[in-house]
Amino acid sequence: MLFGTVPLGAQDHVANGDMELYILCPDYVSQIDRCMGWNRPTAGTSDYFNACLGVPFSMSVPDNQMGDEPARSGDGYTGLYAFGGFDINAQQPNSYREYITHALNPPLVPGTTYAVSFFVSLADVSKYAVNDLGALFSMAPPTRSDDHPIARNPQVSWGPAGWLDDKSGWTRIAGCFTADSAYTTLTIGNFQGAGLAFLQVPTNYPLTDWSYYYVDDVSVRSVEAPQLGPDTSACGPVLLQVIDPDPGASYLWSTGHTGPELLVSTSGAYAVSLLHPQCPLSDSIMVTIGEHIPIALPADTLVDLCVHPTVTFDIGPLPSGATALWSNGTQGPHCMVTASGELSVVVEGPGLCPSSAAVLVVDACAWPLYVPNAVTPNGDGINDSWRPVWQAERITHWQVQVFDRWGRAVFSTNDPTLAWDPTEVPIGCYAYRVEAAEAGSPAVRFVQGQVTVVR
Repeated sequence: MLFGTVPLGAQDHVANGDMELYILCPDYVSQIDRCMGWNRPTAGTSDYFNACLGVPFSMSVPDNQMGDEPARSGDGYTGLYAFGGFDINAQQPNSYREYITHALNPPLVPGTTYAVSFFVSLADVSKYAVNDLGALFSMAPPTRSDDHPIARNPQVSWGPAGWLDDKSGWTRIAGCFTADSAYTTLTIGNFQGAGLAFLQVPTNYPLTDWSYYYVDDVSVRSVEAPQLGPDTSACGPVLLQVIDPDPGASYLWSTGHTGPELLVSTSGAYAVSLLHPQCPLSDSIMVTIGEHIPIALPADTLVDLCVHPTVTFDIGPLPSGATALWSNGTQGPHCMVTASGELSVVVEGPGLCPSSAAVLVVDACAWPLYVPNAVTPNGDGINDSWRPVWQAERITHWQVQVFDRWGRAVFSTNDPTLAWDPTEVPIGCYAYRVEAAEAGSPAVRFVQGQVTVVR
């Protein structure tokens, strides 16, 4: 499944990686140079096979002198010896090696990460398998005048992943590396010298004593790591985004979320990884979400301004450097009001996330019937109890009922001066019903609604 997540927009630096293009159809061994762009850097005589020949048991595909293997793609592939003989006395492979080389176009860019892959298949005639074939990147072809091993360390290799002993299919050798030079040349083969590990495998050709591999579908593509930008600070949720995401790529966040975007609401370190079979590149970002300054204001306040002409609100001590500005122009943590209406306050300061709150001041002197929609029984002396208020000269009928969510009565009174103390009930919404009548009027006032208990 991961193979399907690889972005395909990057240019392949190996122009004839599938080995389909040829200058001439191969008709004999050692004609690697007939495969367009491919050559041999040493005296080792690597080969080219293509179905264009159409002659079995020669240099054709799939039947050729090394075995019977269809191309992984198309009609052509190359071949090389991991070693070409076995020293019976030393019980070790000989030093014969073959390599294939290709110029990179364009050259690699230092600091850029590349995904490298190629496929190999052990030829039927092979009596031995090895566990290490690799891809070497260099500034020039690593030439030798003989057919001995190239004493270099390839940047990408099969390594200790297991024996390359599949004769009936293709094994993918892949890796990821970051170029430290503007490499111009790719070389594939076995770079192990003395002490080369080997495995004897079944063969229908017991008189052979070598290890020979077909090579097909070579690819070198750049891979860009996801970029999240610099660390960030905010006073609310932050949308993290991969900068210029590849539309053909998939991304996995450290939270388990997938996609090029992530909305976060808590401070911390977040990382995103590119889902790539060879190059799971990633980037991280530190997010700091500031806390808002807490402001304690009641939901609304009922006051008889005829009796008490002023009411004072106090939001408590402010953090160092913070300022409070009220909607009536007052500054500081205290505010006195003399009229009904909504009163709001904004608190802000350097390095602080601004906060705001509002309160509704209701003048019981001016409202004939007022029913508060919230009550805060927290013992601060403000709005601790709930009571409908009616400024009538003589109340002849008064009934107040409060019900919980299941319709059970939690408060009932016929006394206009009696308030509901919701200290013992859970927070939440409660339904109320008020009936009232006054002397001289046959009409019965009826009000119903909801009151919210907040702590």
